[in-house]
Amino acid sequence: MADIWVKGTHLHKDRFGQLVRADAITRLQASTEKVTASQIGSDGTVMLAHKESLGLGAPAPALPEDFHLALLVKIGEARKQARSGGDDLIVLPDLDDDKEWDWSIVPLSELWTG
Repeated sequence: MADIWVKGTHLHKDRFGQLVRADAITRLQASTEKVTASQIGSDGTVMLAHKESLGLGAPAPALPEDFHLALLVKIGEARKQARSGGDDLIVLPDLDDDKEWDWSIVPLSELWTG
């Protein structure tokens, strides 16, 4: 079965992001500014979403209060998709057509251009 990854975000221009295997996430913390993940027993945290990470040039909407719960729903959907396909899947934060925050599921092959 394919792996499910969550793409972390950075606010630093010289960083491209990081990937966290969904199965490794054991703690989520959320606010209207950001969602972070960590593993119980680890001091490290990864920022999965931040309202300013998309570089819109205009103020971004606050993250929904239940955005961390929406992530869990998307990870569940990605697991179902992974059972029928062989490609690893990436879950990443994005704005939908209505400029509302949502999590997208993208096959790894669509993000990798190499």
